[in-house]
Amino acid sequence: MQDVILQDLRLVHFKNHAQADFVFSPKLNALVGSNGAGKTTVLDAVHVLCMTRSYFHSTDSHCIQFDAPFFVAEGTMEVGDTQTPVYCGLKRGEKKAFKADDAEYPRLADHLGRFPVVMISPSDRDLITEGSEARRKFMDGVIAQSNKAFLDALIQYNRALSQRNALLKYFAANRTFDAAMLELYDSQLCQWAPIIHDARKAFIEDFEPRLKHYYAWMAGESEAVGIAFKSAMLDQPLDELLAEKLSKDRVLQYTSVGPHREDLVFTLHGEPLQRVGSQGQQKSYVVALKLAVFDALKEALGIKPILLLDDIFDKLDARRVEGLIRLVNEHHFGQIFITDTHPERTALMVKEVNEEAKVFDLSPIS
Repeated sequence: MQDVILQDLRLVHFKNHAQADFVFSPKLNALVGSNGAGKTTVLDAVHVLCMTRSYFHSTDSHCIQFDAPFFVAEGTMEVGDTQTPVYCGLKRGEKKAFKADDAEYPRLADHLGRFPVVMISPSDRDLITEGSEARRKFMDGVIAQSNKAFLDALIQYNRALSQRNALLKYFAANRTFDAAMLELYDSQLCQWAPIIHDARKAFIEDFEPRLKHYYAWMAGESEAVGIAFKSAMLDQPLDELLAEKLSKDRVLQYTSVGPHREDLVFTLHGEPLQRVGSQGQQKSYVVALKLAVFDALKEALGIKPILLLDDIFDKLDARRVEGLIRLVNEHHFGQIFITDTHPERTALMVKEVNEEAKVFDLSPIS
């Protein structure tokens, strides 16, 4: 099976890098240095080239270095014998430019899945602590990389949902109601919702055994974890749900049922992880969750994604850290990027695991 490999990377005014150039190892790359040195920025730039957007910012302009007029992130992706230059650039106040092989996509969504990537970051704890939107985005981000019909349905559904919600607000503001107008959007929602719902349901059924496998490696067999799909559509089709909730929706002025309300439930010994899991158990769960994503993408796409490990050694003991590095360095995984604030420890560890590993010290030169 082929790996996705980022051969090189060039950054201009990307977050806290005014200008930076890297040539990477095809296997293991460690970025070390103090906090604020720009280690995570490099990982985020890799994510941008793979996914067209930042892992950490929903607004592209937040990636432009302070007071700079633009940013550029570009690199060469390799899959097998094929090398593809990928470019992302943004000027303030203008539309983002994104190209592969010097050609812009008709739509950015067409790039998803071409160079898959998995990021593991301390911010992933939001999946446990935040609301359902974070978990839907996580799930959808994985499915969309290998299922274009799902992505198209999600785009169409969200468009119809926005229009239905606007209509409900219009009805309330003007003290009027037109059932025929609402039915137009209801029918659109009911057309796309089953595609989204079925894809998510199938994904979670396939995903849970992968999650359990990696969590057992992280924490041992004695801790039983699970993941469940929560949806009103498991019991009723959307047309019935919309009819039942019509009065409520008119009062709320938004659509209260549908795929946009679906959620994931993370469990430990059958109880909600957020309530019963320690900080260490929650961290192990998130790492296992993301390694399971790697597995799912690898199988669905037939290529090994790039794996980005951002400061994940915090709160893991040295034995577990070394074990994790050895695990991800197996042939099961492809190109890997690691950030850490302990240069000596990291350099020693990665070189022991892989002689071809590269260590980039981003600490300021004093």
